Amino acid sequence: MLKITALLRSYFPIRLITAANAMTIFPGQDTASISERLARLLGYIESDPGNAALLGDAAACAFDEQRLDLCEELLARQQALGAVPPASMHLRGLCAMAGGRFEEALRAFAALPDFQSDPVILYNSAYAHALLGHSNEAIALLGDDIFAVVPQAITLKLHLLHHLGLLDEVIEFGARHADHPQVGAEVCGCVATALFDAEDIAGAGEFAARAMNVSDGLTVSGLLALNDGHSDDAIALFARALEMRPTNSRAHLGNGLALLEQHQFAQAAQQIDVAAQSFGNHAGSWVAAGWAHLLNGDLAQARARLEQGGRIDRGFAEVPGSLAVVALKEGKLDEARTQAKIALRLDPACLSATLAQSLLEAQAGHQDVANVILDAALHRPVDAQGKTIAQALARIHSLRFKNRPN
Repeated sequence: MLKITALLRSYFPIRLITAANAMTIFPGQDTASISERLARLLGYIESDPGNAALLGDAAACAFDEQRLDLCEELLARQQALGAVPPASMHLRGLCAMAGGRFEEALRAFAALPDFQSDPVILYNSAYAHALLGHSNEAIALLGDDIFAVVPQAITLKLHLLHHLGLLDEVIEFGARHADHPQVGAEVCGCVATALFDAEDIAGAGEFAARAMNVSDGLTVSGLLALNDGHSDDAIALFARALEMRPTNSRAHLGNGLALLEQHQFAQAAQQIDVAAQSFGNHAGSWVAAGWAHLLNGDLAQARARLEQGGRIDRGFAEVPGSLAVVALKEGKLDEARTQAKIALRLDPACLSATLAQSLLEAQAGHQDVANVILDAALHRPVDAQGKTIAQALARIHSLRFKNRPN
């Protein structure tokens, strides 16, 4: 299961949605006009420091500029006057969210008089719950009446459902909102991702084609191109996806795998490392990173990445299987035998363990012979696109995002 906090931070920057007019302030707005308005308001406050309404307006402008310290200072000055309107209480919660204080944010939202009925407050509360990892609590707050007021709630719910592994629900709910005039492209990107994880390649391609102006749609299109052996096309699509959203971990992973298939091992290792570290607890990404470093000739880094994958998922057979290959390359034959046996107990069809075991039997204790056989085996093409055994092993599990028990 991927870390929901990192995932949501990637998709949803903290946004001010005012309780008064339910308008979302997006990061792409005219920041110059916000700065000018803030400067004017601060000038007015110098002349009228006891004006609670001015302090609240200036605090909202400071938040829009992400000047959180100034925002909280202005809110504190307003509170000292004994006048704290609901909009300022809401803003205090958003400041807490922006500062990573999600429990404090929830307390602020819960104190609002319209907490149970205002769609904006419910959305922000759901978002705070999501950032705490409370996926079920967040979903429970996202009723149908919220979506018309805060369309971003649709994509938030889709990401939460996906995080819980409820792919069928993502697909069904997303399909109902795929034509939304504001967030339809993002919804199609979410559905395409869920269909890819459900191994519905045709469906994933259909929805990705409807989302080519968003990062998720481009990423799924890149993964499909990679799946078809078109690594040049895949790299171009991943580049566009990362230009739109540099934190897109799937695009980093796919880009790394495409580079791996082009024998650009150092660049591949760097890209897959970024993805693995961003996902955090997706064992397949760490295994792919291990193989990238192995092919780049860095056995120490390969071992470190594989061992991290093992800490995440002790039942993942490709971890000990791949460690068996690394140990064989290092000349640690006893460890290679032990790791191969562990892997085959976990999964008798484990490819890396089968490879390591066959090589152990073939070289009969001669390390120089073992290295020659191993290098030849890892770089032997296994399909019409020229993909090698090592490249196949690197990608075979890394692109599977179905939840596994940890």
